[in-house]
Amino acid sequence: MGLHADLDEIADGLERLSMWMRRFATTQASSSTITTLETLRAEGPARISELAERESISQPGMTILVNRLEAAGWAERTPDPSDGRAALVRITAAGGAVLADRHAARTAAVRAKVADLDLADARRLAAALPAVERLISPARKATTRARAPAR
Repeated sequence: MGLHADLDEIADGLERLSMWMRRFATTQASSSTITTLETLRAEGPARISELAERESISQPGMTILVNRLEAAGWAERTPDPSDGRAALVRITAAGGAVLADRHAARTAAVRAKVADLDLADARRLAAALPAVERLISPARKATTRARAPAR
């Protein structure tokens, strides 16, 4: 099998895994809610316009989402210290708990499925984890975003 076919197979496998994770270990929140909360947790407070760009949705759509996050108590708006006319959105402790609950549910789901594998397959998955970590590392994401074509 050539490199191109291997890359296609890897991409397809990771895509199927991602879809399985979304369906198998459901949570109380939508994927856009989760990714926005995760962005706020990982990167800190941000303006709605920055969140909209980061999450690839319209600014009005992000405003609606932030309003829902605030109503649920999962995020809050605070004054932007660099511009008194603007606000920053930040995750709350309750929003952090939503992410922790989601993580626990997904970990349990994956753990149960991996426990059903034979030992050799489980070890192959474990051996692949360092490469997966490098693939999804924040430094790599920043490089990939910088190379992405403009919309």
